[in-house]
Amino acid sequence: MSAATAFRAEGVLVLAALALGIYGIDRSLWMDEAWVANSVLAPTLSGMFYYPDWLQTSPPLFLLLTRSAVHLFGVSNVSFRLVPLALALVGIAGMIEVSRRLLSAPFAATACALLAFHSTAIEYSRTCKQYSGELAASTLILLATLLYLQEPVRRRFWWVVGAFVVLLPLAWSAAFLLPGVAIGVLARGGTRRAVSLLMVSGAVLAILGLVFIRPNLSPQLRVYWTAHAQHLSAGLLAAVLFCVAAAVRALFLISRRPNSRALIQLVAALPCLLLAAADLLHWYPAEPRTRLFALPCFLLIVAMNAEDLVGLAFSLPSRGFINAAVWVTAIALGCGSVWTQIRQHQNRPQEDFEGAVQWLRQRVGPSDLLLVHPSVIEGFKLYARMEAWRDSHAIFGNTAWPCCARDKISTPGSSTVRAVSEDIDRMVPRGFSGRVWLLYSARHTHWVYVGNDEGILWRNRLWDRGCPPTGPYVVLQNIAISAMDCVRAR
Repeated sequence: MSAATAFRAEGVLVLAALALGIYGIDRSLWMDEAWVANSVLAPTLSGMFYYPDWLQTSPPLFLLLTRSAVHLFGVSNVSFRLVPLALALVGIAGMIEVSRRLLSAPFAATACALLAFHSTAIEYSRTCKQYSGELAASTLILLATLLYLQEPVRRRFWWVVGAFVVLLPLAWSAAFLLPGVAIGVLARGGTRRAVSLLMVSGAVLAILGLVFIRPNLSPQLRVYWTAHAQHLSAGLLAAVLFCVAAAVRALFLISRRPNSRALIQLVAALPCLLLAAADLLHWYPAEPRTRLFALPCFLLIVAMNAEDLVGLAFSLPSRGFINAAVWVTAIALGCGSVWTQIRQHQNRPQEDFEGAVQWLRQRVGPSDLLLVHPSVIEGFKLYARMEAWRDSHAIFGNTAWPCCARDKISTPGSSTVRAVSEDIDRMVPRGFSGRVWLLYSARHTHWVYVGNDEGILWRNRLWDRGCPPTGPYVVLQNIAISAMDCVRAR
């Protein structure tokens, strides 16, 4: 395969990832994105890093980059997602550079296609969260490490150190790569360099932990992770066992000849195993989005072992057919991903806060009451600001908060009928006459977590007080709006 052909194939892959990321980039932000966006819009950096309403789980460099993009391009759905999209493209470019140095063209293309067309990678390339940054950080650290392992000179060693110094503030998950990289540096550069890497990176982690992580931790966050922990499926168990086998094979190859290929396989396998261990111990959740950083590592070791297996099992003439099949697989992955995105309407919002706020603004009268449930507060605040709706007179509820608001109870089963009734009585005074608008989540998983569907409890309580539902009931993609009319609320 010529260099020009390889360049064109890589360019097509990056452009395809860009197109998939743009598809749906202007859709309404959902709850998790909305509180990140609101923190980015905070008047001060302190208000952004220590957002007063919610625990700030996004890394500082991601927040600074997003804040810069919003200041440069203005407040919009797209501007909040430009940085995640750019980081996703950086991650794919980094994966291309690593793969082309380790694998033959067909296997490199397939590994990169599996990353670029992975549904979770696509979703978080257009989501205002830090996970595409974690993917980018992993590929850049792998690239810097591979370059050093191939030529362990001082200059390239400091590239590795610099990568961790810059990327840890962008992606907390970069810490999972540190033990494997340190082992690789130890094998190729000696004890002094490995210790230097650990000391510098450890100092950066300690500073980040004290300044940014510790003030944004809460016991409720771990409770939430534990409650949402996913059981190890057969597929994930097989992936973990494969990583164990790959690590053992890498150690065997290193004992015979510690070359860069064997070392990078160990470097890539260890983060996957550490993530699995952290998840089992409930230290770090291994959800699809939180394990996105490990995806490049996993795909690399799969591709390297598959290529080695092909080399052992097939004669040279037969490998041409295998390579052709691999190319066809890469192309099929791209076509299938595009079709899936269109068929599943991935350009539609997960929660249509934008549509809900626009709908309410056109109908809520100056004497009406607008009650906003905690499950939708951040989205309402964001789009009321973006719509310049300053006279909404919204009253915010105070029960069944999502995880993880500061100083609010958001544990499983925290919702009670009594607390909901008292909260409604607080928001709607006795003797009120007029229309009451209710805005709340229609996301079933939230109500299952808190223990009660408070949308139903809100409506029932108002009905009991003489405010029946005589107005419209509207559901806009996981957001519900109810109108109740009071003659004289009891």
